[in-house]
Amino acid sequence: MRGLIGSELLKLRTLPTWWIAGAAMAAVAVLLALWNSWQAHTFMQPFEDYLAGAILTPREDMSAEQVGTMRDLWETQSAPGRIAATLYTSGQTLGLLLAGVLAILLVTNEYQYRTLTATFLAAPRRGRVVTAKLVVVLISSAGLWLAATLGSLLVGGIFLTSQGAGLGLGSGDVLGAVLLNLAAYLVWGVFGFGLGVLIRSQTAATVTAAVLYFLSSVVVAFAFQVVHDLVLEENWVLQAQVLLPGVASQIMTTPGELFAGAPAPWTGAAVLVAYSLAGGLTGTLLLLRRDVT
Repeated sequence: MRGLIGSELLKLRTLPTWWIAGAAMAAVAVLLALWNSWQAHTFMQPFEDYLAGAILTPREDMSAEQVGTMRDLWETQSAPGRIAATLYTSGQTLGLLLAGVLAILLVTNEYQYRTLTATFLAAPRRGRVVTAKLVVVLISSAGLWLAATLGSLLVGGIFLTSQGAGLGLGSGDVLGAVLLNLAAYLVWGVFGFGLGVLIRSQTAATVTAAVLYFLSSVVVAFAFQVVHDLVLEENWVLQAQVLLPGVASQIMTTPGELFAGAPAPWTGAAVLVAYSLAGGLTGTLLLLRRDVT
């Protein structure tokens, strides 16, 4: 088994995509952490200063309801644990997609270069080969998480220190968000593995993963908000967003509520695990049973 895992790791290391993805992950995490630091700075100001900078309308022209809404937002976003957790998980926006795409490439390259048949001939017990591939998918996903987390910790730590705030690493909520972020990377890696087996075309599988991630977390989530505001003002309409993998990832790693009435973090984790199991089991069964020639 160790030899099979080593063989799969060798295949991964020889992919230039792996090194590009790792470097891109660290760079993106640093850039996003800088952006989150700038946003966090606005929320770390006293409320009146934050209000003056965030709204062009003079304070005296605002209604009590508007001021109350802004105060609620400020209180939520200025919580030290939320700020630290957001900074230390900065790379998630792109990282989860990269984890899925890297897993897709690990599988689809075998189809593209017609090496899967040779792999199964060298190791006829397909179950061991599939297990080795899944282990390498988890390792690569964890590697991307590590690159993103180190970049985020560097920028986030410098920013929080410059603001005279604690690093927050002793907080259970912050550490929980960082570890749940790791779980999200692993889940997206396994999901990408299943997608790569299901859709043999490298380009089609990659585009599908990107659409599922960005479309579900941006466009469809906006549609839920529109339905809630204009058609059915029920809390469950917004809460149903957790069924989207992109939104579930954010809910899982956000201390407190991602949005008003958002489900608990464990709900997002359960949804992602369900996607992971579906993708992993589908990919495993197809590789075990399907003719690869």
